Amino acid sequence: MQTSSPDGLRERKKAQVRADLERATLELALERDLDEVTVDEICARVPVSHRTFFNYFDTKEDALFDIRRAWGDPEWIGRRFADAYQGSVVGALVDTLFTASLPDEQDAELREARMLIAARHAGLLRRRLGRFDDLRSGLVAAVSAFLADVAAHDDAAPDAPPGEADAAAQAELLVVACIAALRIAVREWASAGGSGSAADVAERAVTIARSIAPFVR
Repeated sequence: MQTSSPDGLRERKKAQVRADLERATLELALERDLDEVTVDEICARVPVSHRTFFNYFDTKEDALFDIRRAWGDPEWIGRRFADAYQGSVVGALVDTLFTASLPDEQDAELREARMLIAARHAGLLRRRLGRFDDLRSGLVAAVSAFLADVAAHDDAAPDAPPGEADAAAQAELLVVACIAALRIAVREWASAGGSGSAADVAERAVTIARSIAPFVR
């Protein structure tokens, strides 16, 4: 009979605490305005200490929209890109940045709850996307490595730029373009009254990002 390693148990416990904090934040934000919700209330609902909360998230908005400190880790981001890649680099970036490839129905429910809250407070999603600007260096490093890997293993993908500087510039351009496309898609979604799912917004962002291709040749 196999038993779980201490490291495996520890990681599962950490993942459960993080999920509990996300759910508590969402529940409180659905009950009333997020501005009225305090970190102390979130901690009390789990329950965990104030210090534990800040081991996982920098702000309550980060907990609400699942923005983790790991976004500054290029290797972690790279794994997310690889999981999301289905032949489209832009699609993988948008999926990772916005929908984060949530794996099960429970997480899908959390995602829809986030969209409901964002529909009430259009600025929240824009603030979420703004946080990715703060983490751009990690994102760019991850995208650069991801592009090189795709070029090496996918015959249909374009070749990677020959120079390291060109590869970094291309990666940063893709990050900036995808974040900008998401901002536009979110603005359109909010202007339309918040109708449509997270997948619809992500699909629209991919369409927007791809639409500039004819103008850069």
